[in-house]
Amino acid sequence: MEVGTVYGGYYGTKGYEGVRMEAKHSKEEKRADAGFAGKTAEKGTVSPKDMTLDEYKAYFNEKMNSLYTHPSQRNMNDVIDITDAAYKRMQTDPEYEKKILDALAQNKAVNFGGNIPVIAYMHIDDTWEKCYGYTQGMKENVGYSGSSSAKKSDAGREKKARQKELLEEYLEKRAQAKRQEQELLDEKAAKAEQERSRLAKAWSSKQQMAKASSAYESNIMTETMAGGGVK
Repeated sequence: MEVGTVYGGYYGTKGYEGVRMEAKHSKEEKRADAGFAGKTAEKGTVSPKDMTLDEYKAYFNEKMNSLYTHPSQRNMNDVIDITDAAYKRMQTDPEYEKKILDALAQNKAVNFGGNIPVIAYMHIDDTWEKCYGYTQGMKENVGYSGSSSAKKSDAGREKKARQKELLEEYLEKRAQAKRQEQELLDEKAAKAEQERSRLAKAWSSKQQMAKASSAYESNIMTETMAGGGVK
């Protein structure tokens, strides 16, 4: 389980005091930095709100790493990206912390069977709406086996049926998207033709009016000149 931040670092599975050991060098301090549980035993229960941000990060990471992980995920590349804003929100909001831990627990309990994603990624931010996750690629889960060959066979058939179903859904959605795109193009073409026809008619009408006006003015001038000749 790798735990990172948006700027690319990883906290890994260090304990509560593992983070602080990087800034301490003496053997006495290292012995005292035996982990969050040992520290709290010495000083009594420490509220997350009273911790420094780095301490809370280590505290939360320990809780996260203690969650049950399904055996099928042992060989999976699992990356969890947690922003500082998310840590700060969880540090002061126990309900949000629980919501995130519940989501992580649910993801870690998924049974991927004999095939696992190449990458399973989850981004955790300071609001639920900004959190997201995805899996990418599939690979054979070497070293994982089910409880029986019969179950494997059933799982294989179910997987193939599901893959076929997903493929059919994908092809149908793709065909529907193409139909909608073509309908949109046809609609735009029809509107463009209507506009072209309207402009052509307007231009023709304008030209006809100009010709009529010119003919009228020419007729008036002819009549005027003819009238002057008679006088």
